[in-house]
Amino acid sequence: MKKIAIVTLNPGVDRIVYLDGPTEVGGHNRSTHTMMHQGSKGANQALMLKNLGAFPEYFSFTGGAFGPLCERFTDAAGISSHYFPTSCGVRLNIKVIDSDGVGTEFNEKGGPLTENELKALACELISGKFDVISLCGSFPQGVENSVENTFANMLKDSVSTLILDTSGNGLSRFIKEKPALIKPNREELRALGFDPPAMWKDALDACGKIYEKYKTAVICTLDRDGSVYYGDEGAFRIEVEPKKIVGFSGAGDAYLAAFIYKRFLCGESIEESLAFGAAASVAKIGLEGSLMPCADGIGAAKGSVSVGKV
Repeated sequence: MKKIAIVTLNPGVDRIVYLDGPTEVGGHNRSTHTMMHQGSKGANQALMLKNLGAFPEYFSFTGGAFGPLCERFTDAAGISSHYFPTSCGVRLNIKVIDSDGVGTEFNEKGGPLTENELKALACELISGKFDVISLCGSFPQGVENSVENTFANMLKDSVSTLILDTSGNGLSRFIKEKPALIKPNREELRALGFDPPAMWKDALDACGKIYEKYKTAVICTLDRDGSVYYGDEGAFRIEVEPKKIVGFSGAGDAYLAAFIYKRFLCGESIEESLAFGAAASVAKIGLEGSLMPCADGIGAAKGSVSVGKV
């Protein structure tokens, strides 16, 4: 199987708070229980790939009160990890899910990283000679102005398949390197000059324009409206049946990791890969916290997914 590296430049820990009623903004809210997980996009992807039988290597930073906790999470999952010390430490994100299944997030920005800290990770990453590198999550403070020259230039000639799942300046800067695939959601399309699409057809139109400009394939996730894909293979709409949310954090990460597994590591068809990815997201929202589904859970969820070429 091809070698894959998962990279998180802005690691975080998720505290998930479950309420016994609807969220009351400005009021007093009581929790039924809480959970704590390593919640970074990259960590979620690595866990999902490990559950599917792949052998991802995980690259990230550690430090502060929550750094050792992140390391313990990946160690416990049996993931081969490469952590690099940083003076800024690891951020804490709060996820609130109320009794109606409505999710609210409070995410710290993270950073600042220094250029030397970033270079230390990049040098070990490119020495691993990976077939696929998935760069995940937000870019922390201190990276925005140096990422294009420091990090992108080091990666672009070292890997055959670069996948990008980020937002904001990180997305608008890094897409210039023409990655093989990006996975924005509605809001994240803003970084590429598009208003959040109200309809799936608007999302597909935006994805088509991105593909024509950069020759980069695009998966755009649309929550309960499913997702759309535009790439070399054509345009596709992926529909899902609504399901009550138990744990919304990481659904998009499960989607992308499962898609990567089928398409880039196993060489499956685009239709099968999209269906498997969407089924992984459906299976994930039925699990608490940041837990990732297993292959059996994804298989059971595939009946709620349909993929059609547009």
